[in-house]
Amino acid sequence: MTSDRAADNDQLYRYEITAALNAVVRACQHVVSDHSHRGFWVPRTSTDQATHHELIEAARRDVLHRLQVVIRAAETVAQDIEQDRQRRPNRPTE
Repeated sequence: MTSDRAADNDQLYRYEITAALNAVVRACQHVVSDHSHRGFWVPRTSTDQATHHELIEAARRDVLHRLQVVIRAAETVAQDIEQDRQRRPNRPTE
């Protein structure tokens, strides 16, 4: 791999991981703006009358599933980059 190609790949890796982490940050912002009040989770279900099952469902729906999806996606991007880097050593070729 030429040094120009290695630099291009490194730049591509930076774009990919940055985009993946931006998605995580945006998901966190969504949770904070739509499902919290003053830093505390506020389920759409009334907590006074909700059973623990309803609260668990609300937690999964409002926060946990959404964050798990974007975190898994970001982890996949990071793992793919690591695997690609292992397959493509950063050595100049002749």
